[in-house]
Amino acid sequence: MISRLLLLLTVAASAADFPQPYNSEPLPGLPMPAEDAAAKWQVPPGFKVSVFASEPDVQNPIGCAWDARGRLWVAENYTYAERPVKFDAKLRDRVVIFDGSTTGQFTKRTVFTDDVQHLTSVEVGLGGVWLMAPPQLLFMPDKNGDDVPDGPAEVVLDGFTVPADNYHNFANGLRWGPDGWLYGRCGHSCPGRIGAPGTPDAERVPLEGTIWRYHPQRKVFEALACGTTNPWGHDWNEVGDCFFVNTVNGHLWHLIPGAHFDQNNTLDPNPHAYETIDTIADHWHFDTAKGWAASRDGKANDLGGGHAHCGAMIYLGDNWPDSYRGKLYTLNFHGRRMNIERLERAGSGYVGRHDGDAFFAADPWFRGLDLTYGPDGGVFVLDWSDTGECHESTGVHRTSGRIYKIMYEGARPPGASQSDAATAVATALRAVNGDLTKLSNAELVKLHEHKNEWFVRMARRVLVERSPGEFGPTDQKSLTSMLGHAASAKSRLNAFLTLHAAGAPYPSDLVGHNADDFLRAWFMRSVIDRLRLDHVTGAVIQTDAVPREISLHYKWVHDESAYLRLTVASSLQRLPFSERLLLASSLVEHSEDANDHNLSLIIWYGIAPLGDHHPLDLVSIAEGCELPTVRRLIARRLTETLEKEPEPITELLVVAAKKPAAYQADILAGLAEGFTGWRKAPKPASWDAFVAAVPKDDAALQARVRDLSALFGDGRALDEVKRIALDKTATLDARKAALRTLIDNRPDDLRAICEQLIGERFVNSAAVRGLALFDDPAIGAKLAKSYRAFQNSERKPVIDTLVSRPAFARALLEEIAAGKIPREEISAFHARQIRSFNDDALSKRLAEVWGEMRESPEDKRALMAKLKTQLTPAALAAADKSAGRVVFESICAACHTFYGHGGQIGPDLTGSGRANLDYLLENIVDPGAVVNADMRLNVVTLKDGRVLNGMIAAKTDRTLTLKTATEPVTIERAEIVKQEELPMSLMPEGLLLAFSEAQVRDLIAYLMHPVQVPLPTTAAK
Repeated sequence: MISRLLLLLTVAASAADFPQPYNSEPLPGLPMPAEDAAAKWQVPPGFKVSVFASEPDVQNPIGCAWDARGRLWVAENYTYAERPVKFDAKLRDRVVIFDGSTTGQFTKRTVFTDDVQHLTSVEVGLGGVWLMAPPQLLFMPDKNGDDVPDGPAEVVLDGFTVPADNYHNFANGLRWGPDGWLYGRCGHSCPGRIGAPGTPDAERVPLEGTIWRYHPQRKVFEALACGTTNPWGHDWNEVGDCFFVNTVNGHLWHLIPGAHFDQNNTLDPNPHAYETIDTIADHWHFDTAKGWAASRDGKANDLGGGHAHCGAMIYLGDNWPDSYRGKLYTLNFHGRRMNIERLERAGSGYVGRHDGDAFFAADPWFRGLDLTYGPDGGVFVLDWSDTGECHESTGVHRTSGRIYKIMYEGARPPGASQSDAATAVATALRAVNGDLTKLSNAELVKLHEHKNEWFVRMARRVLVERSPGEFGPTDQKSLTSMLGHAASAKSRLNAFLTLHAAGAPYPSDLVGHNADDFLRAWFMRSVIDRLRLDHVTGAVIQTDAVPREISLHYKWVHDESAYLRLTVASSLQRLPFSERLLLASSLVEHSEDANDHNLSLIIWYGIAPLGDHHPLDLVSIAEGCELPTVRRLIARRLTETLEKEPEPITELLVVAAKKPAAYQADILAGLAEGFTGWRKAPKPASWDAFVAAVPKDDAALQARVRDLSALFGDGRALDEVKRIALDKTATLDARKAALRTLIDNRPDDLRAICEQLIGERFVNSAAVRGLALFDDPAIGAKLAKSYRAFQNSERKPVIDTLVSRPAFARALLEEIAAGKIPREEISAFHARQIRSFNDDALSKRLAEVWGEMRESPEDKRALMAKLKTQLTPAALAAADKSAGRVVFESICAACHTFYGHGGQIGPDLTGSGRANLDYLLENIVDPGAVVNADMRLNVVTLKDGRVLNGMIAAKTDRTLTLKTATEPVTIERAEIVKQEELPMSLMPEGLLLAFSEAQVRDLIAYLMHPVQVPLPTTAAK
């Protein structure tokens, strides 16, 4: 009693000293009054929007969850701050409970806890409350359900990193899945290593974005996939498939365990994944050619409103008309609306089609973050209510927030009715005020046939939480009976999922071959669920016994359903390698799956580890493979280990020699990809026999054979390559390709060939790459003096070559000093490359003829202050923005996309906080202040004396690929003398030093301008 009183006093004191939230948003104005904002929503006829809660009762709502008593739990986040602060540790976050969800406005508000920070989401169940507060997943026990924590929060998992260089995209989105696991989300730029507190690093599970899940009873964590950018919303459809929304690189995804999804400009954590799966949406909600920033202010209304999406709800309630059921709804951040996605079956998965948008908020402050339907079928929308965008470049308005409720009150057309059993429970629910925890097990079982999925999910949760004595054989028998005899497939699946989530037994014959695809798929998952999933970084060696029911996988792998085959393919990553061989060999025989959105790559992710452990098994799989992508990737994987293990490639070529030309083309393409960056390679024993089998009249295959033969040291093939390179009647593309092959193979006469071609326009740019290999000052001098002989579009390779060696750089600087090469041709990238030689005399000469790069913090602050005095509003208003675009094209476009054009090495600048002068100057003058790990500069010194600067784009055991400022370069690791990763950005300091004050003004004005401007007429010509 005394301890209970002390706890109550502690909670009361905590509430009393809750820090007063403050507003740091400098922009004037306030959100619309809540009632006015609700009244001005545009909704279809028959719908009504009301205010369920608003400030001060709810502020900064970031996530929500339901309990079985029909109450809405809301996570409020106050600690998230403006960009310079990131998180304000003086503030705290809290969880608030709202009663009265079946009324227009809440009837009671309770603060459950206000003593947490970094809070992104909340979920309720299993005797307490779950909180996602990166870097930790917390559990606050409340076994008696009195809404007072039984004690301090317990750290269940940690390792959900919030990097110092990126305080966005972190873990969020707790939600119970239909299988009894707790699901969550995480952005790819916040990779983590997850485990219970104290778990050794080697035993932690790597997390690299997308969706994860945790089983509270078994204490098992899984990273279900990797990739995308920032998932912020997920839900399950009527058959238990999970979908999530994302920003930047595609907004809609179908979760497939073991998948590697597209991601922005970063390496996949598994070097042998090779390729990734794209979004399922067949559309975008903005004009990708113009960039997402151009979608502001209603300019993308016809497409969907903009690129950023928050929250996902697949409506399975019973209030909205049936025409709205089963569709996915997500809140479009810039468009201030709900995007509606129609999920249609396509092949093994789904395609998302834009179904038009019907719900629009009028308040300019509307920032929808989450949405969910409740026990009366109404939809609740969380509004963060602020003026900022995703990254709060200005400030945070913490004292606003709303929860809107959207109900259908119009005439109701005839629709599907409840089952008699579910309808009968409605009377019992009214008697207990909608509190499912007070229903009997029999009544909860009947709720599995309710039309509103909210009741199905809550009934499942209550049954799972009841002890074995409370939820016993009799109740399980009732669910088993429903599994076998319910009238609807949905009710049968509901019963199965509850039995599975509760760990209860069920007879497998009830989900045999006659069951529908979805029930059989879930049975497969339940059978293999206890085996560990491969990590996103590579295989996990299975030590557990394989369930005997796995035999059904073999029976169903030849089923006509591609959906079932996808489930089987996804399960490969949980199986021992011997089982993978047998299943994959059957899966790849289905030629009808060749163009399927998912199957080829999901199969590949499951068999890729065989390349490390049983490479000949890959050959066995390839022999009967009817999937071109899988064939090609098998060849690529085996090629990478040719020197250590030549037998698999030899055997693969024996197989390929007996196959049609299309099969041979896939194998040759895989070999070419695997050999990228190799200078020499041992010839496989079966190569000559394979070459003899390649059709002689297929020019493309013969060209590929010739290039590979040259790599294998075939002098005749190399002579033919030389002939093409020097043949002025051959096509330009063929000559350049031949010259690249020669450069890769480095024959003894390469220098002579390149010097012969240096005078030929358009071919000479490729020849320059060959001359870069020779450490002779005379070559540098010749290139520098002949600089103007190159076409404007061909001059970049010349500069790149001239800054790759100290002797060449000296020749370049002397030509600049003599006025023969314009100073502006040297960018800050080139200047940093020259400085990386650490040659004092060379750096001094660079400072004399080009400018001095000042890198101390004091220098940068002084430069920013100077620029701010120059870049006044009046000066920027008078700037020539078209001229600024020319400057951008010369120094920025190689790495950055802007309005749909440019490189993809660095971030897309279209949607950055570029309207803010301070933000722009900080990022241009001091780009290394905050650098993601994936974007750090690598300096590579080669044996031939060259020094290359760039970002790692790919790596294998044999090669390393750098993204330089102008192009990707693949080099053999054996050629590397030294490699340094520096804690600085690929974007160098001193970027503006090459330009005049007017050019800097024009560039900044162009970058700050909200829409694209034309190039000057002369530049355009």
